[in-house]
Amino acid sequence: MASAGLRANRNFLLLWSGHALSQLGFHGVRIAYPLLVLTLTGSPAAAGWVGFAIAAPSLIFQIPAGVVADYGDRIRILVRCQLVGLAATGLVAAAIYARLPGLVVIAVAAAFVEGCVNVFVGVSELAAVRDVVAPEQRPAAFSFLEAEQPIAALFGRAAGATVYGVARWLPFVANAVSYVVCLITLMLIRQVSGTPSAADRTARPSTARSIADGLRTAWSDRFLRASTTMIAASNAVIQVVLLLIMVELAASGYSAWIIGLVLGSAGLGGILGAAGAARLIARFPIRLVYRVALWVWTALLVPIALSTNPFVLAACWAGIGGIGVVSNVALTVYRVEVIPEQILGRAVAAMGLFCNAAVALGALGAGYLLSTLGIVVTRWGALAAMLALAICAGTSIVAHRSATPAPVSAP
Repeated sequence: MASAGLRANRNFLLLWSGHALSQLGFHGVRIAYPLLVLTLTGSPAAAGWVGFAIAAPSLIFQIPAGVVADYGDRIRILVRCQLVGLAATGLVAAAIYARLPGLVVIAVAAAFVEGCVNVFVGVSELAAVRDVVAPEQRPAAFSFLEAEQPIAALFGRAAGATVYGVARWLPFVANAVSYVVCLITLMLIRQVSGTPSAADRTARPSTARSIADGLRTAWSDRFLRASTTMIAASNAVIQVVLLLIMVELAASGYSAWIIGLVLGSAGLGGILGAAGAARLIARFPIRLVYRVALWVWTALLVPIALSTNPFVLAACWAGIGGIGVVSNVALTVYRVEVIPEQILGRAVAAMGLFCNAAVALGALGAGYLLSTLGIVVTRWGALAAMLALAICAGTSIVAHRSATPAPVSAP
């Protein structure tokens, strides 16, 4: 079995386990940052700004991260990113403990830095995984890779919110520890054959041409083009729902640890989704998997619009997380199969620019929607938006009849 082969792959296990732990810490502070700002200011709009800060680097650095991943030493990139993230989260922990003035500004700045780190790590890790596993193991490997996010969301959000209730600086210290452990695992990885050589890095084209090549490759495939647009829009909606749940539970008097458990439930669903993703992709066409995912998301937003019960919210949020992981694995497998290896980082980054930028804008817009329109209108607005996306997917993404996509030609 492919998964058995992965368990014997030392480099993959080191890469995956180290980054999974780092993501655990990152998701802990990703919930702690808006909780901290919400506690200090009492403003959903301000909490939206810190959410925007942690996601905004996708607007700026997504494509440069792809260029770096294609031509740089990916393991060294990952190591340097961990060092930068460690410095940022350590600063916030120290500022909270010392009660420094301007804490909100420090938190927003540090969130931006950690968001930058996450962008470069995400693209470089995808390329590094492709380097260390055989082609037949890639669906299983990318299922493991996608499992990082739900595992981190489940335990990181719950733990981050819980320890935040104990001490506001504690989630940031835990995040610092996760960075250190990830550094150790990365330094234990042996040199991989897919890492670009010095000659390859010297022979690279201009940055402008590299970016143009990535954009052209991503946009030349109809399904890549349509799915990227849909992912961007659905990401914005999901960010609205995430802040909606957080604000709604806080307004209802629920404690921070309950909020963390509800939001962390997406991780439980994601773990289940990752476990079954490879089988679903082998059985059903990739395009069909993604179209169904949009309809399931729409159905799950109905109870969220109708109920404030934390158990109902947790169950629906878990379903959203599980379906999200399945669709992400399907799209990752499709991208890796159709995009030439030498341009994978830039093409994935070009798509990520749109998808992750929507996360940033969705987080920012969510705060203002809740502040101006209120909880009830925002609930139904999110449901209507997701329904519109599901309908559009039926017309813009043609049903896929073949399990094997046609490769995209390299520029």
